[in-house]
Amino acid sequence: SKVATCLTRCQNSNVVATGHPDCTVRLWDMRVSTNGAEGEGGFFDGTLRPSHNAWISAVKWSQDPYVLTSASHDGTVKVWDIRSSLPLHTVRAHPKGHKALCVAVTEDAVYSGGSDCVVKKFKF
Repeated sequence: SKVATCLTRCQNSNVVATGHPDCTVRLWDMRVSTNGAEGEGGFFDGTLRPSHNAWISAVKWSQDPYVLTSASHDGTVKVWDIRSSLPLHTVRAHPKGHKALCVAVTEDAVYSGGSDCVVKKFKF
């Protein structure tokens, strides 16, 4: 499914990352249009290997333009280097049965909020 459940634009480039119900994170190059009209669409540029086991609920770029964080309804948070298709780090951010719903990224930590009503901080 290419239905996007969340998206984020890298502040240092024209790459947009989207999360999907099929457990994938996709990357889009917005400099290239799929239909020729400027500002519309975006060229599908790649898929990070499906690693989550449920819907992607949040994606967020770090200050490094190659590092992306994703959160999922499976309760995990993953940190990706987009130059590789495998995640750099995976943490069970929320107990089994609870969803990771949102993420925030700082220079030295990742924060995750979930359906367990808790915000957690992780340092990598």
